Amino acid sequence: MSGVLVAVVGPSGAGKDALIQHAAAQPHHDDVLFVRRLVTRVAGAFEDHGSISDAAFADGIASGCFALTWRAHGHGYAVPVSALNAVRDGTVAVCNLSRGAVADAERVFGHVVSVLVTAPAAIITARLAARGRESPAAIAARIEREMALTDFTATHVIVNDGTIAAASAKLIAIVEGLR
Repeated sequence: MSGVLVAVVGPSGAGKDALIQHAAAQPHHDDVLFVRRLVTRVAGAFEDHGSISDAAFADGIASGCFALTWRAHGHGYAVPVSALNAVRDGTVAVCNLSRGAVADAERVFGHVVSVLVTAPAAIITARLAARGRESPAAIAARIEREMALTDFTATHVIVNDGTIAAASAKLIAIVEGLR
């Protein structure tokens, strides 16, 4: 069996973490690794990641603890080397990644399937506003930037504009097709 990294990508507020969490909670997915990435920021109520300091991020890079790292929005992001080991052992691993990190993931992991999670701008705007981390002007600028991103082609697209269960079922179906 060949392992694969499922790179769940998309704009902030699209619901990537919620989809991954919901899929991971399904009992029939014990043989799929749902990777918890590390970020140099405290996780909010709408996110699921491990929080590490900037110093721990730098130390992890230096010591080879991470399979993949990138910087975005002023923070460091890392995928633990355990995810790479799992994929090399034939596991399907699912992880929230940045679109800008997918090319590096392909180089490191070999087999990568990208799943773009998106939603209409009004839904993303409401979700970002509910987080309370950004001003309305910053959210509007973020939405404008997202609408300009047209150069990323994903293997699969999930429009997350309904229930989390419905969107998560689509992610589960993608993962099932890879096992």
